[in-house]
Amino acid sequence: MRLAELAKRAAPACSLAGLAALPLVLTGHFWPHILTITMIYAMLALGQNVITGWCGLLTLGQAAFLGLGAYCSALLVMRFAAPWPLAFLGAGAFAGGAGALLAIPCLRVKSDFLSLVTIAFNQLFFVVANNWMDVTRGPMGLPRVPAAEIFGIEMRSQDSQFWLVLALAALTFLGVSRLTSGPIGRAWSMIRDDETAARALGVHVTGYKVLAFSVGCFVCGLAGSLYAHCLRFVSPDMFKLEESLIMMQMAILGGLASIPGSALGAFLMIMIPEALRSSQPWLITLRPGIGGAILVALMIWRPNGLLGATAEAAGPLAQWRKSLAHLLGPHSSAAAGAK
Repeated sequence: MRLAELAKRAAPACSLAGLAALPLVLTGHFWPHILTITMIYAMLALGQNVITGWCGLLTLGQAAFLGLGAYCSALLVMRFAAPWPLAFLGAGAFAGGAGALLAIPCLRVKSDFLSLVTIAFNQLFFVVANNWMDVTRGPMGLPRVPAAEIFGIEMRSQDSQFWLVLALAALTFLGVSRLTSGPIGRAWSMIRDDETAARALGVHVTGYKVLAFSVGCFVCGLAGSLYAHCLRFVSPDMFKLEESLIMMQMAILGGLASIPGSALGAFLMIMIPEALRSSQPWLITLRPGIGGAILVALMIWRPNGLLGATAEAAGPLAQWRKSLAHLLGPHSSAAAGAK
């Protein structure tokens, strides 16, 4: 039992060490770049999971907060000569603050209407970014965004960007893991499972919902800063509604309320199609449709995703099994219950 517990605790460190060694094995510029983008999207899926997976709020506007973080970081470095670490934290704080402000009116509506409000915010951000020529340069975007620089070392090479993003993504995952495994995470889970019961037990539902929005958007803002300084370009077309849908697909596919599920969803939705782009370019074009088809299948077989903690506890398939067992007789019902 102790050996199993030790292996479980050592698994994240071993995985991190294995990832850090990948540039030494996968030479060239292609694979480190793909891995860097995948880890940035893993952070985005993690931010989505905080809001949707743990707190149970359906938001489809996270691309706007990715854009807020990207523009904030790029403008702080380019126009105000701010050091990149300060711009990185500023991007997260700006996106997190915007998320908290958006959450206050959003929490007046429920369920599907909440997702519509966040979709509208995503569209509003795109329109503003596409037309505010003095700040964002509109459709032309912000070219020649400086590379991230730490202690005077500029992260220009693909390998250095990979290690930087890996380190910051690991710290972000560790921070969210500590947060969700503590009292705050338990309060979020209570609100997700039964808001009325949580309120009856004294949980400040509104406050925790705003906090979930703020934390999830803060993570997206951090990812936006990395996105801008790794790609060296920011444009409104990079933050359309389709990107928000991809983030939701990654969170659901990997597993709702699952830390490793966020990384798995990004790997399946970003790395594999990008790796096959040269031989199968149609996969990139059909990625939203393929992702939608996968989500429909997951709704039937694994409603909470591949690594979701309660993936097999609910869903149409479970109901169909119970109905079939009931029709077949008491012995089948007992067998189905045992399963």
